[in-house]
Amino acid sequence: MRYAFRVAYNGARYFGFVRQPGLPTVEGELLKALNGCGLCKEPAKARYQVAARTDRGVSAVCQVIALDVLKKPNVRALNSLLPSDIAILAAAEVPSSFDARRHAISKSYRYVCEAPRGFNLAKARTAAKLMLGQHDFRNFCKHERGRPTIGELEQIKIGGRKILTFDFVAPAFLWQQVRRMVNALLSVGAGKLSPHDLKRMLERHQGQLPGPAPPGGLVLVRVDYRGVKFRSSRRLLAKFANCVLGESNKKPRLAAAEGNKNKKRKKLWIF
Repeated sequence: MRYAFRVAYNGARYFGFVRQPGLPTVEGELLKALNGCGLCKEPAKARYQVAARTDRGVSAVCQVIALDVLKKPNVRALNSLLPSDIAILAAAEVPSSFDARRHAISKSYRYVCEAPRGFNLAKARTAAKLMLGQHDFRNFCKHERGRPTIGELEQIKIGGRKILTFDFVAPAFLWQQVRRMVNALLSVGAGKLSPHDLKRMLERHQGQLPGPAPPGGLVLVRVDYRGVKFRSSRRLLAKFANCVLGESNKKPRLAAAEGNKNKKRKKLWIF
């Protein structure tokens, strides 16, 4: 039988999600716990997959992994083997053909940072509208050999004053795409770039290309699938919120993480 797991983690002390020899990673801890519970001995044979390979320092509240398990999983037992900054929020049985990455219909990210001095929110929002729809995002990603750079961005929302939030929704994202888009929008709001400069980048002109914003502000907030429903434990959500955010911020952001089941998928699901 095959299961998908919704995973939350604070990426601050890990060298990214994906396993790296001799380095602490989120995936390494998850696979140790899965092995310890007798669910998976060899990831390759279990057809283990992950929805998004987050970089070093990036966190998640709704990462998804999938694999063929040797028995029905016990989420509480799995969490007892994980460090406090990683939690499995829910498990759902899925079809044998389920692919955690390819079957995702939508991914949502949030980036949080301090506003630069003199930041013009209206200009940044105007520039953000240029990014919506289908574009060649080659100037807003770290290139991966053989992967097309044309993609579609469904939603962008920028809010806040002293603390800014950037929310992005798309069927898929390229490597470092969100962090590079954030940096470009910060540059527009700070007057270092114009909306016209950003438009030219989308038209594949080189110009002054944006580097990635620091990884610590980025959170993978949701991955959606057709026909897969996770029932996340409020207790486990609270455990993660306490671990990552601290008691002072836990309540409002925990409520946002749970979302509203009656809303349509197009809603921005924010951590």
